[in-house]
Amino acid sequence: MSTLSRGNKKIIERTIVIVALFFAVVVVVLADKLYDRYLAKVYPKSAIYGIWVEQNVAAYSTDKFMLSSAGVAVDGGVVDTHFDWNGSYLEYNVGDKVRRYKVLNEQMTEIQLVSEAHYQPVFRLSRKYQDNIH
Repeated sequence: MSTLSRGNKKIIERTIVIVALFFAVVVVVLADKLYDRYLAKVYPKSAIYGIWVEQNVAAYSTDKFMLSSAGVAVDGGVVDTHFDWNGSYLEYNVGDKVRRYKVLNEQMTEIQLVSEAHYQPVFRLSRKYQDNIH
């Protein structure tokens, strides 16, 4: 074999590897987008829109937050314009901290804060406000 043909072989092999890696990345990105669409159809965010109220605490220290198409609001101010919802977990950011909640029932009316190890309160969806949130 001549040196030139070895060089050509290496170029062809490297080109094939680069093209294969490119297509693998494209497939992964497309699969992620399709999965996000699937989750949006099966678990629409509108199912958890409403005011979530902390349970089993004194009225003066009750934590509340509202989920809507505008994002997450606490005390009337939007803290995040985006939240993730996959049917089992709700997640959003407050500043540089991630708040993660786990769904506790099939009706999706109770969630528990699981992102903090020392305090994991339960929140309940306030039905009287749920129908007014768009």
